Amino acid sequence: MTNRERFFRTLRFEPVDHPPLALGGPWPETRRRWEAEGLPPAANLYDHFDLEPYDFVYVGPATRLYPGWEEEVLEETEEHVILRTTRGAVVKRRREMREAGAEHYLEYPIKGPQDQAWLAERLDPGTPGRDDGAWRQKLEENRGHPSKLLLTDFGSFFGDLHEHMGTAQTALAFYDWPDFVHWYNDKIATLCEVSMDKVLPLGGVDFMGGHEDMAYKGAPLISPAMFRDFLMPYYRRTVGRARGYGQWIFMMDSDGDIRQLIPLWLEVGVNMFTPCEVAAGIDVGQLRAEYGREVLLAGGIDKRVLAAGKAQIKAELEKRYRTAELGGYIPGIDHGVPPEVSWENYCHYVEVSKALCGIA
Repeated sequence: MTNRERFFRTLRFEPVDHPPLALGGPWPETRRRWEAEGLPPAANLYDHFDLEPYDFVYVGPATRLYPGWEEEVLEETEEHVILRTTRGAVVKRRREMREAGAEHYLEYPIKGPQDQAWLAERLDPGTPGRDDGAWRQKLEENRGHPSKLLLTDFGSFFGDLHEHMGTAQTALAFYDWPDFVHWYNDKIATLCEVSMDKVLPLGGVDFMGGHEDMAYKGAPLISPAMFRDFLMPYYRRTVGRARGYGQWIFMMDSDGDIRQLIPLWLEVGVNMFTPCEVAAGIDVGQLRAEYGREVLLAGGIDKRVLAAGKAQIKAELEKRYRTAELGGYIPGIDHGVPPEVSWENYCHYVEVSKALCGIA
């Protein structure tokens, strides 16, 4: 059985030898620590642990602001670096964590409705370069590959504006500039629809992906009422269009405590959730008990435990794989692996995972 087969059988609640073993990627700083502690430089983790790869491959034209921004260092000292990111935001990071660490946002590219003129250009499906055709070759090269799964986009109707506008200004925009929020989300939905109409008729796409990051540790960043008003109409458009092409897996990637939003996503057809962040109170076992087979899940292994002792790692994995036995859930680390995790502990995590999967 291949990882591709395991993916579909798991999400159909059909028997598998084991779920796909998803290793979880380290932060760049984590990777450097591991290489200092024994991981061979540039080694592929799946190859190193003699495991079948498990990769997601995105295909399709760009469905966000295009073109993006070139990363640019604006200031650098011994303690910090200030740079403009590829999303156009100006951020300050600690020098030793400049690639993936916590960052302090100093400025965002979108200020409000006054930016509609330049936004319209970057949200135009016909912007030169948006569809360069390279994704078609990627689709053909990876179609049906035993360890690769192809996805395309069904939208980001909070997260995209949030990434380019910031938390406070986005929250205010729902009150102060509701027409602007709807205008922006209509543009994003249109980009996704145009992309789907190019990609999905060709076949080979395995599932649909969405990205929001619309919650923090205690609750969502948007109320259910605002979700219904500002997001639902656009999910209905894109998810409905993809279902018309036969798509049935709609994976939503959102950190934080999304529990209040899950029923709303289910209402519009979004049915799979990741990374199921444990620190935010998400327990995949509880979600399975509450929703039964209505939800599909991925992630749910507490990344913080990987920095603890080996006994804690084993206990966490045993708990999650008991839920995996019920089907519809692919265990994985609930986000990127932070640099607090030693190479020794990560190796133990992989060894225990392989043992629970019955992999020699």
